[in-house]
Amino acid sequence: MQNGEVCRGLVLAGGGARGSYQVGVWRALDELGWRPEVIAGTSVGSLNGAMFALDLYETARSMWLTLRSEDVMELPARGAELSELRAFVQDLVQSGGLDVTPLEEIVDRVLDEQALRAAPVRFGLVTVEKRGLRPRELALEEIPEGKLADYLLASAACWPAFRPRKIDGVEYLDGGYTDNMPTGLAKRLGAEELVCVDLEGVGITRPNRTGLPTILVRSYWDLGDILKFSPETARRNMELGYFDTMRAFGRLRGCAYAVTREGNGQAEWFRARFDALRRQVAEKWPAAHISGSLALALANLQDESLAPLEAAAEEAGVDPTALYSVESLGQAFLEKCDRSKLAAFDPMFEGEAPAALIARAALMPSQFLQALVCRVLAGPSQEVMRL
Repeated sequence: MQNGEVCRGLVLAGGGARGSYQVGVWRALDELGWRPEVIAGTSVGSLNGAMFALDLYETARSMWLTLRSEDVMELPARGAELSELRAFVQDLVQSGGLDVTPLEEIVDRVLDEQALRAAPVRFGLVTVEKRGLRPRELALEEIPEGKLADYLLASAACWPAFRPRKIDGVEYLDGGYTDNMPTGLAKRLGAEELVCVDLEGVGITRPNRTGLPTILVRSYWDLGDILKFSPETARRNMELGYFDTMRAFGRLRGCAYAVTREGNGQAEWFRARFDALRRQVAEKWPAAHISGSLALALANLQDESLAPLEAAAEEAGVDPTALYSVESLGQAFLEKCDRSKLAAFDPMFEGEAPAALIARAALMPSQFLQALVCRVLAGPSQEVMRL
């Protein structure tokens, strides 16, 4: 950090297999030229953070794209006999969690303790002593020489799923038992502004009381089971992490989907047409509570102009890992939606509609929302209108 520059801190939350999302975040931060001088992490966030501090992006990406559950923990063989499964469960109960020897091997292979200690990035992690659940927020220099791998594995010891990590006779648990997003540790390490990456994992996520300028990166989408590691999920999560970071820094718009800022007038044009059609319907059937139902369907989407299109695209199953313009997102929706089913609502746009159809629109707002969006984009003739 040069004189006069703000010390940047990256805070990486825990979340097991969802940790692949943070690799996409790191790629975006690198492209944006946002390089942290401080990294603090909990659980998988500490493991990723150590790799990021060593600038091992390609190593991290390759690892996550090949990682499967059996590469992290000892699991029964597929097709195991009932007797073998019983023995596995009995050992699991007696030992207090899954054996993560495979994960130990990965940590030993990819992380060089001496290189991390010599790196210009200040690094810290969080773990918890099992007895009394005593929090341990440790800067790298507070970790004894030769013990870094142990403390990284302690930070990720997601008990009771994983066994506690014993270090010098003391058992440690996952840092999520005390603070899954260690913003306070990042501030103690010298950070003056933060980027926090939330995986919405299990554990305690304490409020950010640092008072530091903070950008929060979090996915709109479910990132998957925290204990199910798969290359397919990792690839998807990396793309989501990349786009969410670009959006958090103002380079993209949207909420559920990554939409370019080029041609922003297209979004406003679409929303104006959508609102006009919605008002037309509400004026025809004011007692149907259609507007209120639609408002609930849009409540979680923060980009007001794009909210109806994004909600409709989500219902239709449009891929969230691609980059769209407003027009291409509309095209993707029209290709995925069931136009024959949505055409059932046409009488509400063209003239009188039976009471049962009006009730259906109010009771099934997501489906009616798709019909509205389809009508705006394709028109009465079902010929796609260019935005």
